[in-house]
Amino acid sequence: MSKQARRQLPNRTARRNDTLAALAVAAASCADGNQSSFPNLTVDRLARRAGISRASFYIYFEDKAELVRAWNRDLDERVNTVLAQWWPAAPPTPYALRRMLDQLTDIYRGNRVVLTAIHEMTAHDPLLRQARADSSAIICGALRQHIVRGQQEGWVSDSLQPATTAAWIVSMLERVLQQVVPARQNAMSLLDTGADVIWRTLYQL
Repeated sequence: MSKQARRQLPNRTARRNDTLAALAVAAASCADGNQSSFPNLTVDRLARRAGISRASFYIYFEDKAELVRAWNRDLDERVNTVLAQWWPAAPPTPYALRRMLDQLTDIYRGNRVVLTAIHEMTAHDPLLRQARADSSAIICGALRQHIVRGQQEGWVSDSLQPATTAAWIVSMLERVLQQVVPARQNAMSLLDTGADVIWRTLYQL
């Protein structure tokens, strides 16, 4: 987006979101050129690739760590929007589970460089580590409540331990969807298997 178009955005939040997206594209461009890992990229290089000044970067972000935390929040919001389809279902159909995995895959595949930056910066940023832990805990809690409701209503097996089952499923989804699926050209069979595992674990009585 040109500087003139950016200035016409209605408010600071919109301008910040536009800058956030431009910096994600810039990071992807640097990655495509094999120009070092994200922690080693300078703000100057990112800003130049994004078509903004260094000063503009610091208007919205204190440093690269804050930028990555903002990327992480944006991804969390998009992922939670998809997962929100799951929690009220009683129970979801296998097709609905598979469609949900497709939607999550689209999010993660479209943000591979951002995901890599998040993974790389987590080791250096305690605030990011805590944010990721909190996000995972929230998702686990929502799935646990879904399992408990299913047990009360008779469509989830009483033999399952809600908390530990939720933790295992969420950990599996995070690992496969964030690290395995984005690297594959064709992940249909993997996603089919994932939907089947979730269905059989939770809903096949």
